[in-house]
Amino acid sequence: MQLSGNTILITGGGTGIGQALALALAENNQVVICGRRPQPLNETVERDCRIKAYPCDITNADDVETLRRKLQADELHVNMLINNAAILNHYHLGKPEDFDAIQATTELHANLTAPITLTMAMLPQLLNTTNPVIINIGSPGGVVPVSPTPIYSTSKAGLHTFTQILRLHLKGKATVVEVFPPTVDTAMTGALNRKKMSTADCLPAILKGLAAGAEEVWVGEGRIVRWLMNLLPPGWVFKLVSSQPSMKV
Repeated sequence: MQLSGNTILITGGGTGIGQALALALAENNQVVICGRRPQPLNETVERDCRIKAYPCDITNADDVETLRRKLQADELHVNMLINNAAILNHYHLGKPEDFDAIQATTELHANLTAPITLTMAMLPQLLNTTNPVIINIGSPGGVVPVSPTPIYSTSKAGLHTFTQILRLHLKGKATVVEVFPPTVDTAMTGALNRKKMSTADCLPAILKGLAAGAEEVWVGEGRIVRWLMNLLPPGWVFKLVSSQPSMKV
């Protein structure tokens, strides 16, 4: 994959992996970031003034359409879309009295519905460029469910399915990639009691996988999940992962 000379739109570009990708890719590309909160976006732009930022709640269809129109008006011909923004919350499904339906619905929208909506909104423009690319930041938890974060795992499983079918439907027209980072040390994962990889360590592996042209980029401990899935029945892998102390709710 060509990682220079692109015009790239990154959702959730104000923090975590999204911010790290924006700063790294801005060296040789035109990078545009979007997110719900202006402050993190501004902080990213302050670190590299070449990056352009647009406030946008990608769970809001009107905001997505406004973003698309602004990019068009500003003659930013996006050829690479990175769906990175996500929400992660903890639930015990055996305790329905603690379940927050509104919070769960927001999580599903942010992690699944929003990237689908944005991708389809941007697709006509993407397909009108040279070398169109769609990169979805997935999760090993979308392949092997993670007990403490059931809605996150559910939404990432949906994103994984969407990515696979999108790749099939766009064969010969666009490159579709899914990235599977391990648990990365960000504000979103602060409450998770497990080993985490720093963003600085995760980023080079992601970029290396993208540059190599891999359809799926597995990083860090996520590669163990992929290896186990190739070796054992999915049900066994789920039981093995769920038995780990860090998976207790």
